[in-house]
Amino acid sequence: MYVDIDPEDYHVLHPRPVYLIVSRKGDRLNVMSASWVTPVSDDPPLVAVSIWRKSLTYEYIMESKEFTINVVNDSMVNIVYRAGTVSGREIDKFRELGLEVIPSKKIKTPGVKDVLGFLECVLEKSVMVGESDLLIARVVATHVDQNYYERYGWNLRKTSILLHAGGKAFVTTGRLVFPSKK
Repeated sequence: MYVDIDPEDYHVLHPRPVYLIVSRKGDRLNVMSASWVTPVSDDPPLVAVSIWRKSLTYEYIMESKEFTINVVNDSMVNIVYRAGTVSGREIDKFRELGLEVIPSKKIKTPGVKDVLGFLECVLEKSVMVGESDLLIARVVATHVDQNYYERYGWNLRKTSILLHAGGKAFVTTGRLVFPSKK
């Protein structure tokens, strides 16, 4: 039996992969967690990220027109949670979280060391959606840890992708499933 729930309860669409979004303004870096990230085009390669307009990340991306999306596994759950619950306006999150950078090849904003992979993104368009903007960006370079990536993407026998279920709750990927042949 189905029951009606509040249409504002977006958790019906969770769990979702959670990422670290790195942005910069000059030499200052900021990092935030985001699970509202999705590919929107193969040709050209475009991704969309929903970012709250009052956030420091939004401010930095609007100025620099670039950011990185960093794919994390479950070993980074504490970093992801903290990066999503404090503002970079109050603290230097990179320093507090002990994050190190990996230089990007095509943009100035770096990736985060020890992630599974990261995408270098250049902002193409911003669309207002409620309190946030949907930032549509071209992926100009992608880097993956070769130990965990193969033909169908991430090798889930070797690593777990961190998913956000809501609030303080996270889950991980469990297994790779293929449809039966008919």
